Amino acid sequence: DVVAASSGSVQTSFSRYYAYTLTHTGEYRKNFGNHYLNVLIGEETRIQKSKAFGAYSTGQTDDRRMLLTAGTTMDTKNQTDSRSEVVANSIFGNVEYNYLEKYYVYGSLRRDGSSKFAPDHRWGTFWSAGLKWDAKKEDFLKDISWLDNLSLSVNYGTTGNDSGADAYDYFGLFGDGTTYNGNTAIAISQPSNYELTWERVGKLNVGLNFGLFDRLTIDANFYRNKTTDMLMSIPYSMTTGFSSGAGNIGAMTNTGFEVTANVDLIKSKDIRWTFSANVGYNKNKITELFAGRDEYVIANTGLKLEVGHPYGEFYSVRYAGVDSRTGEPMWYDKDGNLTKEFNEDANSVFLGKNRYAPWIGGFGTNFTWKGLSLIADFTWQSGKYMEINDDYFTTNPSMGTTYNQKVEMLNIWTHPGQITNIPAYGYDVQFDDHLISNASFLRMKTLTLQYELPKKWMQATHYIKGVKVFGIARNLFTITGFDGYDPEPDVNLVQFNYPNTRQFVFGAELTF
Repeated sequence: DVVAASSGSVQTSFSRYYAYTLTHTGEYRKNFGNHYLNVLIGEETRIQKSKAFGAYSTGQTDDRRMLLTAGTTMDTKNQTDSRSEVVANSIFGNVEYNYLEKYYVYGSLRRDGSSKFAPDHRWGTFWSAGLKWDAKKEDFLKDISWLDNLSLSVNYGTTGNDSGADAYDYFGLFGDGTTYNGNTAIAISQPSNYELTWERVGKLNVGLNFGLFDRLTIDANFYRNKTTDMLMSIPYSMTTGFSSGAGNIGAMTNTGFEVTANVDLIKSKDIRWTFSANVGYNKNKITELFAGRDEYVIANTGLKLEVGHPYGEFYSVRYAGVDSRTGEPMWYDKDGNLTKEFNEDANSVFLGKNRYAPWIGGFGTNFTWKGLSLIADFTWQSGKYMEINDDYFTTNPSMGTTYNQKVEMLNIWTHPGQITNIPAYGYDVQFDDHLISNASFLRMKTLTLQYELPKKWMQATHYIKGVKVFGIARNLFTITGFDGYDPEPDVNLVQFNYPNTRQFVFGAELTF
């Protein structure tokens, strides 16, 4: 079989990445009686380079001859060749002053430049300032025995972000691979954007830290961040020949708090039992979009950006179930009226469900008795939603003979009067809100049991200083109402994603 004998193919690829960082700093520290001053100035250069290529040939006639040159045809359509270089430079200075280690003042100023932006928008200036008061050192508080520490801090600063842009996003690029009149041609592959610039974040933070009874410590931080000139893909007019490109699209605020608490439940010679917990809440809101727009639908995501709404809120048609008389699927229109016509553009509404959990946190405990330790850690998220793309294939009446179906499909509509949520055979699943599931969860991340052999046993060996034996279990259980495989991925849509595995590790650690 000549065709079969010459149907082999070989693909070879190579890539290399370099990252260089060069930093110079100078620092001055001085105590003047009750005053302390620290001044630092510096410069940093960062260079990142990458290059890659790939080649592909077909027509190999023998399994033993699998080099590219053993083929009869070099497949140029599958060849790849890419290179990129990013350079960033920073000049910065920091100043810290305190009086009696009780009153603190901080300040910083930096000038950052990135080759990802056009020359006229390459450099950005960012700064920060802060105050801290160590109240426990005040005369009226230092003798209060049950108050271990108490401090208050206020900080505000600006930072720049260029990670949302690729190396050459602002350039107008040419590319080959197209043909014209039978000859290889060069055409515009990316339109230029010489207005592309830094994404900026202004951060206000108020912190409160205190400790009580030599048992409890609490760190609380309240913040409000405003992001402007956000770096994202924005739509272009189709008259440009391109659908989208990188741009600075608008502004968004994030407001919330983070609290961490640690408590010693038992403190004795042989027993130590501690408990720790943290909780965070964040509310974001879009305050501005690009080109004066008030709204923008992100295609094929079920998400919409609109001024006044949070980023990540689902925007979808609402599913109304099945007509028990005919087995037809039904939806609600924008006004809440029943309809049997699915119209995503006309009837999608904000659902009040967000892909980002507003509430996140965790807690854990550590119990130690002599050489035996038991450590448990949990994590949780609340108010998070994800769209389950799996159900398009596994609960779809029109695909019952193509894909393996869920057991819920036994409830498919079969006769008039039947009450069910699954329409009759032949109707296709639509991407409406019935695919969006609450992904709130509580998960036990790790459980560790460890035993350290007594030191006196080790001293008898004269060689071994310490021995620990341990067992670790990860992802032991998850409590969730999520209908998919795993509620933890940080995405808006999941499709047959492999869940976090349950793991068991046993080992020993020897110190000589």
